[in-house]
Amino acid sequence: MFSRLGLSPAAPLLLLPLASLASAAASELRIAHRILHPSLPAAPFVDRAIVLLSGSGPTADARLVPSQTFAHDILDYTRAVEGLKDALYQVALEHPNDSDQSQWAISSVLACHLSTSTSESFTIHLDQNGTPFSLDYFVGPIPHNGACPKRGRKSGGGGSSSAQPSLVEFRPIANTTVALRPPSFPPLPELRVPPPVTAEGKPVEAPREKSFIEKYWMYIAIALIAMTFAPSPPEEEGAGGRGQASGGRR
Repeated sequence: MFSRLGLSPAAPLLLLPLASLASAAASELRIAHRILHPSLPAAPFVDRAIVLLSGSGPTADARLVPSQTFAHDILDYTRAVEGLKDALYQVALEHPNDSDQSQWAISSVLACHLSTSTSESFTIHLDQNGTPFSLDYFVGPIPHNGACPKRGRKSGGGGSSSAQPSLVEFRPIANTTVALRPPSFPPLPELRVPPPVTAEGKPVEAPREKSFIEKYWMYIAIALIAMTFAPSPPEEEGAGGRGQASGGRR
């Protein structure tokens, strides 16, 4: 079950061409693990698995090969953290040609979830040259609040119940995925043309838009002048005839 674990088809990751990972030095990545808690003795990382990289581009493949001591280590870890809700299970990606564990990329989860998890995922981040530099590790399912599972209670004598540490047995995680993630870049900002400036460095003010009167005052003035000097209309003939008739009767 652990001998060959491929990429998860549901993982929305793009694979960078791994030309630089085709070399023998970079085709195998070492992953180590440990338990960390203030009440526990400080322990170095120990081998957890080897990630084998093969192919390039869309056909690239990552396979996780657990170490021989993996099952024994997980069993010891889950038993050691019984009752320690803040203990951490850490996995580390060893940088190529770097044996200093303080420089390795580390990802942590609460150790209390190891005994109840049914899936785990490794996401290995690559730089622009295709070289691994970071690691993300997740286990599931985990409650939304991230709380540790409640410990079981065992009935004691006299009908009283008291909390008892449950003996943890190792149950291999059935679903393990390994994914490679290339670098992603944010979209470039849209550059705008700077506003024009004067010789003094002040922004050039846009000319004020003219009003209707300011635009067409000349045409309005011509129309008023034409109306002023236009000849008056002639008087009607009927009005003049009545005036003559009244003058003859006198």
